[in-house]
Amino acid sequence: MTVRAKIGVLVMALLEDDYNKTGHMRPAASAAAQEIANLLAESGEVVHAGLVEEEHQAAAAARLFNAEDVDIIVAMELAYTKGVVPARCLIDTTAPVLVWNAQKISRLGESDGFDVVMLNSGMAGIPELTAVLLRTGRDFSMVTSRLDDPEGHRKVREIITAAAVRRRLRTARVALVGHPFEGMTDLMFDGLSLRQDVGPVVWPLEPEKIAVRFGEIAQAEVDATVAAERARYTVEMEPALFERSVRLALAIESVIKEHRFDAFTAFDQVWLTDPRVGIIPSYGTGRLCEIGIPAAPEGDVNCAVAQLVLQELAGQATTVENYVIDFENNAVMFSHDGHGNPALATPGEVKVKHSIYYQGVHGFGAGFEFAYRPGPVTNLALVTVGENQWRFVISEGEFLPFPPRPISAPQTLFRHDSLPVDEWCNEWCQAGAPHHMAAAQGRWTDQLLHLAQMLGIEAVVV
Repeated sequence: MTVRAKIGVLVMALLEDDYNKTGHMRPAASAAAQEIANLLAESGEVVHAGLVEEEHQAAAAARLFNAEDVDIIVAMELAYTKGVVPARCLIDTTAPVLVWNAQKISRLGESDGFDVVMLNSGMAGIPELTAVLLRTGRDFSMVTSRLDDPEGHRKVREIITAAAVRRRLRTARVALVGHPFEGMTDLMFDGLSLRQDVGPVVWPLEPEKIAVRFGEIAQAEVDATVAAERARYTVEMEPALFERSVRLALAIESVIKEHRFDAFTAFDQVWLTDPRVGIIPSYGTGRLCEIGIPAAPEGDVNCAVAQLVLQELAGQATTVENYVIDFENNAVMFSHDGHGNPALATPGEVKVKHSIYYQGVHGFGAGFEFAYRPGPVTNLALVTVGENQWRFVISEGEFLPFPPRPISAPQTLFRHDSLPVDEWCNEWCQAGAPHHMAAAQGRWTDQLLHLAQMLGIEAVVV
């Protein structure tokens, strides 16, 4: 991940008031709170409020968490705590909340006394804490486990990871060159709604900037890149046209890095008639994906954002599109003309070939042809349904071994984990999924569901 979560740690216990007299436990409770903070530091940057016993300490914790702009607050009780204490912190903050109902011991031993109870009885107060969250309309996640339980740690990490992706989305800038492909209704979106509900800003990037930069790229840089690409890929196209495609790729990369964009999408045909460029950019957008800048074709902002989400989780992601149903193999062929992430390709099988779809004034630009590596995969679509109601559509399955067809495009066969292909097609479409989607290797549904919850948007798992 490019961003680590900032974790606000809120560990509470009622030790001393007019009726409770267990102040002697304070050193042990403080040590336990620090131990919990140290555990959480494995998952992100910790902002530790210390042991919180009273309202004024909870108020100070809220000020600290707000000042540090934490991504998630992990709330835990070592022993019963009056609900007004966490309320004082949580009502005054807005970060997502994870209630970790954890204790050190697996049971109370026959010889254990009340001191052991005082450090392992958070369950006494957790219902009051969660009721505060429910009654104040605050969404939250919850994990119950022993403090040393690896499965509990895994669940906690998943939720914290989702909070880190949420931070990434809140600060992301997506470059849009040109406009979404005309007439494609599933590419239509409200940029302000995207900023409000999901996070990224969409920033128009003039095609002129890249066309000018195209002519400014040093020939030595072009030559070096051409040589490097020929050394790792099979290049099956005219040398001059490949060189032009490399120059366009370097121009796009240069402008994107200069303006610190986090993701990219373009109306791919925007430079076809420009005599300075005159080709399709599919090779260049594929390279962007490989170097960690998610790129989607055809001005599809929503797909670029979905790809950014999966890249944060998996490290690499790509755009795919439904092509042909393979009823014999109970699968669907995914592809997209020329565009795809070569970092996810079957090793040694990447070819660079000219497009067979889009001809510019300088001919057919370069694109990729390869098969994606077989293995588990997660698909994600970001869509709007109704009036700017955002939704994740998620599906898991496998990319199957697939000899690439000569269609100048990255390609694969996708088979769902359990649904027959006809049912998958029906449910995928009925969930509102568009014709583009992001894909990444691995299983990421749990993290995506946590992220959707934190964003306050719907999620449909197909």
